[in-house]
Amino acid sequence: MRKSRKKTAQKILIAGLVIILVAALCVVGVMIALGFQKSNDKAVQKPKPEPVPIKEVETTPAEEPPAVETVAPKIDFQGLWAVNPDAYAFIEIPGTQVNYPVMQSSTQPEDYYLDVTFEGVASLPGSIYSRMINAKDFSDPITVIYGHDMLDGSYFGDLKNYIDRAFFDTYRDVFIYLPDRQLQYQIIAEVVHDDMLISDSHDLKDPNSVPAFIQELQGIQEAQNQFAADMSVTAEDRLITLSTCIGDRPNNRRLIIAKFVNEKYIETQPEADGGGTPADAGAAENAGTPENPPVPEPTPAQ
Repeated sequence: MRKSRKKTAQKILIAGLVIILVAALCVVGVMIALGFQKSNDKAVQKPKPEPVPIKEVETTPAEEPPAVETVAPKIDFQGLWAVNPDAYAFIEIPGTQVNYPVMQSSTQPEDYYLDVTFEGVASLPGSIYSRMINAKDFSDPITVIYGHDMLDGSYFGDLKNYIDRAFFDTYRDVFIYLPDRQLQYQIIAEVVHDDMLISDSHDLKDPNSVPAFIQELQGIQEAQNQFAADMSVTAEDRLITLSTCIGDRPNNRRLIIAKFVNEKYIETQPEADGGGTPADAGAAENAGTPENPPVPEPTPAQ
């Protein structure tokens, strides 16, 4: 009987120990699992990114437009318009007598000013002028300006001096004055040409006419012809061509070709009142101006 009770007590003790052990193992397992989960959470959790410092962007100030070159006013256009509103420009070649208004009529025949003076008198020496085919702002690729070859060197009489190489190399600057601008050109050629109009063989408004025209001139075999050593032209260049007669060669004309090189704006615009304008110019008692005094009647080239 005692042995039976002893065995039963042992079984109960063993069972209790087993239960306690299982419970302990469960607790340990749960604790291990919780620890593993926490470690996984720490491993998976991404670190918060550190804030990136914002760099101040350096802004470059906007470039200012290039300064516009200016020049003091030289030509009294109000005075010119008071005499003749057809005067739209003024030509000057320092070192020569070329110092005249440039005329163009929009109502008379193309060559009206060939034998009509700046003062409106129908006689020699006529005027320096351009034909209506050319724009008055000198924007055409080729602008042709005409004038008589006078024996006393006036008007375009001095252009014959360009057959001399020393003269050619010395006096190459040509200035065209407009009411608001001064255009500077540089002479690149002096050529004896036939008496055909340049506009008959070249489109004066087509940029491609510029290199074609120069190529034609270079092909003319004439002992008097002169070309600048630094002559270079492209379709982007603008030319003026001064055309005049040759006294002893009635079937030829002398051409002086100059290339545009610079532009300056006139500092002071002409006044709109008191001096007349091209639209409402009045007659003037004195036909001369400080830049273009009255010229004695010259003798034309024969």
